[in-house]
Amino acid sequence: MLGELEDLIEARLKELIPKVHRLVVESYGGELSDPDLIAGLLKRCPAVLLMVPKAGFRKRSHNRYSMPITFRLVIVTRHPRGERETRRGSTAKDIGSYDLWEACMHQLVDWQPWPDRARIEPTELSNLVNGKFQTDYMSVLGQSFSIELDWIKPELDLPDLVGIDLSYHSPAGNPDPVATDNIELRNI
Repeated sequence: MLGELEDLIEARLKELIPKVHRLVVESYGGELSDPDLIAGLLKRCPAVLLMVPKAGFRKRSHNRYSMPITFRLVIVTRHPRGERETRRGSTAKDIGSYDLWEACMHQLVDWQPWPDRARIEPTELSNLVNGKFQTDYMSVLGQSFSIELDWIKPELDLPDLVGIDLSYHSPAGNPDPVATDNIELRNI
């Protein structure tokens, strides 16, 4: 279910590609914590990266749980002129992080990835980075969303029972069996 949700969200965000010049939509791979990866990310800007979700569980019945899932978009823009332009853009082709954020919100808020199931709701927006890296300025926003889905405990696929081994101990505390039975189960 988590992989399918991730794929559906990425596909929904990729609908923005014809509208946003050079937009890249990918999964997040730690780009903000590694200087070598940040340089590569700046070359791919503007970008929307999807972070792997976090989920919790609340028991509803014997094998059924309510599963609130939180995922985050990392929205990245760059501009050579200044940090203000990274947030606000300068032309129709140079989109700022605020406009890209609004486009992502339009795509995901109240969207149902599956018919007859929960809708996606926004939870928190944060400014992750706003400044200069090497020769370019960058703006990175983090937008979190949640969706609450039902999760049913999967049935365990057990191997076929082929036999039964019985060991008899007398007296009860004796660690060595005094007799054993091996019963082989066959299809009759």
